[in-house]
Amino acid sequence: MTNWPHRARPGSTACRPTTRLAPRLGPPSSRAPPNRRSRPAERPCRMHPNPSDPSAPPPRPWHDGSILLGTVYNVFHSEYATDEEFFARVDTDLAAIRAANIRHLLVFPLSQWDHATRRLKWERTDYLVRKIEEAGLKFVPLLLKEEQCGHYFPPWQFETLPEIRQQHHVPGPNRNNREHVDFIHPEVFPLLEDYFRAVIGRYGRSPALAFYNIWNEPHYSHQSPHVVARFGDWLQKKYGTLAELNRAWGDDFTAWEQVTPFLADDWDSSMPSIDWGLFRNELNGVILGELRAMLHRYDRSRAINANPVGTPWSNFGDFGGYNTDNWQFTAHEEFAGLSYYPDALDRPHREQPFPLWWHNLTFAVTRSAAGPKPYILTELYTNGKSGLTLGGWLDRATVWQLAWTALANDCKGLFYWKWQPFARGRQALGRGLTTMDGTLAPRGEAVRELGAVLAQWGDTLMAARLETRPVGVLLDMNGLLKCLEQNPQRGLRHFLYQSNAGLFRALDEDNHGVDFLRTDRPLDLAQLRAYRVLFLPFQIVLRRSLAPLLREYVAAGGCLVADCMTASLDELDFAYATQPGAGLDEVFGARRLDWVAEEKSHRVIWSRESGPTHFTAAVYREILQPAPGAEVLATFADTGTPAAVRHRHGLGQTLLLGFALGGTLHTDPGSPLRSLLHGWLRPLLGPAAFTWAGAGAPPMIRRHERGRDQVFYLINPAATTVEGTLSVPVTGAVTVETLVGPKACSVQPADGTSSLRLHVRLEPAGVLVLLLHPA
Repeated sequence: MTNWPHRARPGSTACRPTTRLAPRLGPPSSRAPPNRRSRPAERPCRMHPNPSDPSAPPPRPWHDGSILLGTVYNVFHSEYATDEEFFARVDTDLAAIRAANIRHLLVFPLSQWDHATRRLKWERTDYLVRKIEEAGLKFVPLLLKEEQCGHYFPPWQFETLPEIRQQHHVPGPNRNNREHVDFIHPEVFPLLEDYFRAVIGRYGRSPALAFYNIWNEPHYSHQSPHVVARFGDWLQKKYGTLAELNRAWGDDFTAWEQVTPFLADDWDSSMPSIDWGLFRNELNGVILGELRAMLHRYDRSRAINANPVGTPWSNFGDFGGYNTDNWQFTAHEEFAGLSYYPDALDRPHREQPFPLWWHNLTFAVTRSAAGPKPYILTELYTNGKSGLTLGGWLDRATVWQLAWTALANDCKGLFYWKWQPFARGRQALGRGLTTMDGTLAPRGEAVRELGAVLAQWGDTLMAARLETRPVGVLLDMNGLLKCLEQNPQRGLRHFLYQSNAGLFRALDEDNHGVDFLRTDRPLDLAQLRAYRVLFLPFQIVLRRSLAPLLREYVAAGGCLVADCMTASLDELDFAYATQPGAGLDEVFGARRLDWVAEEKSHRVIWSRESGPTHFTAAVYREILQPAPGAEVLATFADTGTPAAVRHRHGLGQTLLLGFALGGTLHTDPGSPLRSLLHGWLRPLLGPAAFTWAGAGAPPMIRRHERGRDQVFYLINPAATTVEGTLSVPVTGAVTVETLVGPKACSVQPADGTSSLRLHVRLEPAGVLVLLLHPA
């Protein structure tokens, strides 16, 4: 997507030092001595090398080689009547933060306004930063929060910008307000740059600065004229000619100026809605790129991080507002981030805490979106949203388990929102690792214990990375937006989510590693061949360009699994005449002739050597026509027609299901289909890096690698004790160290080439972390 440069407004100071927001410098004689309560000396504004200079050094490391453990230091400055009162609070808090084994602070806001002079004042933040430096801690400046503007756009700015003032008084979703100023508007963006310049000029050389949180919880919601103009540019780049746009949109435009996202016309094509959704998702990434370029004009020596809120892939939400496309941000940051507030998702689900597999789903999506880059939880919740929220309360055990669940899923840092509870406003009495009087709450005590472990083992856990995953799940954003567009069909709007979540749960709870691959983003054969098995769960959209890659993947020995309605439409919303489309009927050895979709179950009979297995499939029953040479594995009981068709293609094989695989597993997690799936997968996935033997469901197990060392995370999601044996193939003697949890009883291999066996007993919500390295 093209980066559109912003136009500086007339008289803007965007390209030169400003007098409006610049640090107020004074002669040395005017500076107070740096005693405990003094206001610290002013910091000179020093800029960094031009980012376009190829000789400029790369960003310095954003970590010190260990897992990051931090908290958000978000103090409402109006709570403190005097600076001295604020300074005393800082002294008390920093001592307590160090005692809690926390070493990083995410600081917001970074300044306050002087109403008399209409200038930024820095006394409190200067004091905070100096005390952070003296305490040997690190801080992360939070530069832009969501769409909030108070730190760079004070109320009197509404008086000076006529268009913004006009929007400020217009009711509706596009209104400018105190938390929602259109910050990429050409009249406003220079003011944001002024603020970036002032903050970086003041604190950019601090030895305690770890990295920049450049855009916290990034999302942009405006539909201003300049955004619609960007959309027009985006469409011209995508389609090239008006004729191609008309073909895709089913419309009759005669000039590009006529094109608008607000026609609400989907009778001929869903592409107007889909393109608007794709554009708005991409725009968030473009804006982050523009913010990064702005920051790099003043400092390119520090890493950059942004943190979207969760992911619609696991919270089942519409795109828009906080729900953004995580993949859009990765290219513009050194490491990925996430704001994780599962309590926000608990509330619509009758206050039932999210199960462990659902946390794993969110982290798997985040990790997949980050690609080879690491990710952190830039914000992790600490308690209910407010003292009046009926839910979200966190006990010590939950904080402990959730932290280790994130680390087991390759997360490399945790920043808890926030240190103290909110003392006022819409979230009064909510959040916080401490109680209102500053004492560590039980949840804070869990974080202190976590910090003690990381102080000893954080470097080992940082260096170890999650093992290669053998299973890939293919997802297309167009298909998701197509489902979300079906407004009257609320059930369908969630069916793709449920198909994805149900499949993930079945794989995750059997400890099969899963990656998500986006087929609407660049994808090549080498990436596909990294996986032994690929799934297409209810992927109604399949791109014509993807079909040849899938054909080659299977021919070379891969296994491809698809279920109902997969490959029904192409990427421009045209239905395939033969389905699965784009020639994949030849690869699957079957065609979809028709289907029935009803709010009911359909009984399926799966043939096995040991006898047939019966289960009920959710919603869909397709009519499949197998090709000669294809093998029918299952039939629908009421019609006798094929429900599952296996086909050999080259060196590989395919499995086409005439029902919803993930949808069925989501509806009935204990379905016999789950054991059938696992039995079918095991020989395809090859030798396992570990096995578990025990009564009942296994614990969650993650294996990380660091050279010849192995780190195992075992977490019990059940309300009962789990007991069993973890077997790990090894060569030679192995030393087993318990980093967290009860000591595991190990049995070394007698011949030096067999499996190390570890007897494990985990209490409910128990956590065990083991380090295995050659003796």
